[in-house]
Amino acid sequence: MLTPGPRHLAITTDLELLSNRARRTTLSNVLFLDHKGLDLHADTPGSFAELTEVNEALNGGIGAVLRWRSGAETSSSFIRLNRGTGFRVFVAYPVISENRVIGVVYLSRTPDELGAYLSEEWLSIIVVAAVTAIGAAVLGALLVRQVSRPIMDLRNRARALARGDLENLDHLHRYGTRELAQLGDAVVSMAKTLSERSTEISTYTTHVTHELKAPVTAIISASELLEESSLPDASRRQLLQTLKVQGQRMEKLLNQLRDITRLRQQMRGTPAKLADMLPDSPGLRIITTPVDAILPLSLIHGQTVFAHLAQNAVGHGADQFRIVWRDNVLEIQDNGEGFQDKDMKRLTEPFYTTRRDNGGTGLGLSVVNAILERYDTQIEAVPSPGGALFRIAFPIDGLPENRT
Repeated sequence: MLTPGPRHLAITTDLELLSNRARRTTLSNVLFLDHKGLDLHADTPGSFAELTEVNEALNGGIGAVLRWRSGAETSSSFIRLNRGTGFRVFVAYPVISENRVIGVVYLSRTPDELGAYLSEEWLSIIVVAAVTAIGAAVLGALLVRQVSRPIMDLRNRARALARGDLENLDHLHRYGTRELAQLGDAVVSMAKTLSERSTEISTYTTHVTHELKAPVTAIISASELLEESSLPDASRRQLLQTLKVQGQRMEKLLNQLRDITRLRQQMRGTPAKLADMLPDSPGLRIITTPVDAILPLSLIHGQTVFAHLAQNAVGHGADQFRIVWRDNVLEIQDNGEGFQDKDMKRLTEPFYTTRRDNGGTGLGLSVVNAILERYDTQIEAVPSPGGALFRIAFPIDGLPENRT
């Protein structure tokens, strides 16, 4: 007859109390087995060692198995939600002391029916469902406010722009997320840039048409007069000179327009020395302060800017050209005849010139501004007691020492 050892029998009373308490709390059956798999509670101890899960525990592992109860009610209908009540779960845990298995805790339980479980936990289920519904509603509201509305606003702005509505291109008041804010700023900025470019192209087209109309008219008139065979030689030479002058004016105008278009497409370049940008203008004395200045302009851009400004200075009777670089401000002053107050604010307008009779096209400063746009700045005419004074204020991050 198999009997547990005396040490196991000495603790059976305490283990039985523990088993009863666990059964009331967990609704599980609990058996305590010795190191041979014998039941410590049975009047006639039987061995459970032949069971797979118990044998696994006796070897130091955790055994678990799911068995169908022989007396469980069966059903011929389709699988029901509570059909799992016909199964019973068996779990065996080893009790190890000093690296030896001295016993096994053997538990078993039949799962509750789903219907019984739901009837017992109906309040918890309602609370969970309510919390889930409220959370979904809050999340949906946040998505609508933080994502859908900003996207809809951007879509409406894009459609308005496509219709030609340029009055509502201000930034959105509500973006939602940081990424949408960046996207919205980019879209609105792009729309403003396109609008400005469109207006600029329209303005340039109008001015070009106006500027070309005069020389074209003069050329046509001169050509018609040259067709007369009785025209005196002196008049013929004068008409030919008119054709040449007007043709040169048209060529100069078209070349400058081409330069503006090309310069707008160029990116900013590497800062270069001011001394290497100075134009070769006979009769014009150029003074630089400091002499070793490095400007936030590429070499080719700097040469183009100072060439146009020096040409303007010479055209207005200057023989001295002073360039001062201080902090992030570039000042260019000459000792020519300067400009009248009424002309100061219009000097940088395309095709505006005070030297039209001398061949001026009014595009010199437009070429300069087309370059300076690449550097986020522009040229400004400043009142001066003598001569012309221009100022170019570069952004701080455009300074050579701040560029990496």
